[in-house]
Amino acid sequence: MPSARDLKRALDRVRTAIPAQRKLEGDRRNIRLGLERITRAIQKEQSWTGVHVGGTNGKGSICTLLSYMLKQSGVSHGVFTSPSLFGARNGITINGMYPNERLYESEIRSVQTRFHRAASGWTFQTGEDPGELTPFELDTAVAFRIFNTLRVKYGIVEVGMGGGSDATNAMHEKGVTVISKIGLDHQEYLGNTIEEIAGVKAGIMRPFVPCVIDHTNSIEVLRVLTDHARSIGAPYYLTDDHTELLTPIDADKYQLEDYERQNLLCALLAFKKLLPDMEIDLNKLLSKRPYPPGRKDLISVRDLTNGLREQPIFVDGAHNMLGVQALATYIDNQMRQGDEPVTWIMGLSASKTKPFASLIETLLRPQDRFAFVEYQPLPNEPSAAPAQLGREIAESIVTSPEQLYDGDPSVDAAVQWACDKAGEQGPIVVTGSLYLIRELYNTEGVHTRRKFKTMRPGRSQLWYYTQLAQTRELTEAEAREFKQARRHWRLNPIRSSALVAPDESSNQEPPRTSAIVSDETKKVHSRAAYHQNQATRYAQAIECIELDTEKGVPTRKGAAPAERVDMVRTVKELIRRQGEHIAAYQDAMYKLRGYRVAIPEMKFMSYSQIYGRPPGPARRKREHAPKQDGGDESAELRPKSQPGTQSDGSKQSDADNGERS
Repeated sequence: MPSARDLKRALDRVRTAIPAQRKLEGDRRNIRLGLERITRAIQKEQSWTGVHVGGTNGKGSICTLLSYMLKQSGVSHGVFTSPSLFGARNGITINGMYPNERLYESEIRSVQTRFHRAASGWTFQTGEDPGELTPFELDTAVAFRIFNTLRVKYGIVEVGMGGGSDATNAMHEKGVTVISKIGLDHQEYLGNTIEEIAGVKAGIMRPFVPCVIDHTNSIEVLRVLTDHARSIGAPYYLTDDHTELLTPIDADKYQLEDYERQNLLCALLAFKKLLPDMEIDLNKLLSKRPYPPGRKDLISVRDLTNGLREQPIFVDGAHNMLGVQALATYIDNQMRQGDEPVTWIMGLSASKTKPFASLIETLLRPQDRFAFVEYQPLPNEPSAAPAQLGREIAESIVTSPEQLYDGDPSVDAAVQWACDKAGEQGPIVVTGSLYLIRELYNTEGVHTRRKFKTMRPGRSQLWYYTQLAQTRELTEAEAREFKQARRHWRLNPIRSSALVAPDESSNQEPPRTSAIVSDETKKVHSRAAYHQNQATRYAQAIECIELDTEKGVPTRKGAAPAERVDMVRTVKELIRRQGEHIAAYQDAMYKLRGYRVAIPEMKFMSYSQIYGRPPGPARRKREHAPKQDGGDESAELRPKSQPGTQSDGSKQSDADNGERS
């Protein structure tokens, strides 16, 4: 009779074979390539210029590099990548910040309303009902609307899957396209050969729009891409013709792998096609560690392991052969120390075309430790490959079964096992599916160094909460956002003299003013941010001491009376210093906004006060402004944003991001 372990292995093999032909309708992924639905969901006007990035590997890195370049140059931009590790809204950033949650939810409703109206009575040529938008189509349409709403100059968009038939290819205007390294991936959707996949990915090219191509692609791929470019009249640029662009890099300080150099070269060449007169300080750029979440990331698991591991562990979402090969090279060159073992934690999505054995064999050495784990898929996500499958493959590589993890297949349990085995200094690498990385990042006790702020609420949020607050009591979160919206409105350069400086280029009398923040105002913002941060840190220190004490005094047995007095004095001193920082912060903010305490009647402004015009459709629209169709920021006129400003022109600063004391 077979053992329970044998039965489990047999069932796991069956699970591995099923994903591409699942029997349950509800378990199928809702992926439908084609532009028929998305073109009815997006707006007809596009106020931003698209930067479309396709390929198999390096897409997300190139998008992130381009974002850092535009931010360094002071150019407003948005980025849309997928899948997001922190939720759909967090797949969109505007000048390095997440969009406001209420704006995002409003744009979702607008997209759905528009699509339902456009799809009413419409069917495919085959007679098939279009149904609802797929999750990715919805995310794409929402990102495009937010780019329009917030008037970004460029929209950097990562292809979701494939190219020509991908929902992101519905954008109306492109300034440049980029095609990174292409390999075998998603064959069930894109084709079984590298040439077929390259042909699909070449579909993002447009006539007369420059296309940057990673020259390290195979000859077969380059032939398909260049032939397609010539056939449609798209100028193309291979990266090996422009390697001199990377010569300013300090090679001693920044030792880049070949694939990193190619990603950087693709991004830099695309940037040059967009803004040929702007220069980028590459060393300053690299000092910012411009990698997307889940790529070459260092995370802290100290709290997860109860202090067992102080050193961070390395995370990289390599989930196909090209990515795994690049990761193996990086680990061998940068992290391996002779024959010392690396401890791997890996999890992959199930697929009939994924070469599980080759992926694991590329990473694993006989002396290494290995844990193959499973993630919990969300709706419309692929199932995880069974843990036993990875373990069986690894058994033929490592020298001893003790090097393999055989416990709970969850990533948090595997991390604790890895930290116990590797100790404080041994390298630990978590890799595989981005769905696994997302689950790790969302695990309690895990902290990543890369954090993005959320944009402050704008005028539509201010008007929304002004009306809501007069009908019922706001929740704590609503009241906080209402306060942020009021502050944001009053610190707008249009309304705050502290943020307006004379425009020296103007010949008008009196001189025209421009929304340019003076050096003195910048110093006040910086001072306010410093004092607010210090006040927060003192509050945290006080809270920590109080958690370790009872009623403000130590409970440690044998504590001397003098020690108790010293502790009380320490807390009192921290409270005093916190008060000084709060007072200094309030003084700085008084210089910016002109008042110290909120005046009750200032909370409820009229529509005309907020928008600068009476209710109803705008009587005049800027020539470049897109036609709105019922969105959260519908018919709202905004001045063109200056570099480093928010959508309505107000300067972003640390002092004005969060709730104030």
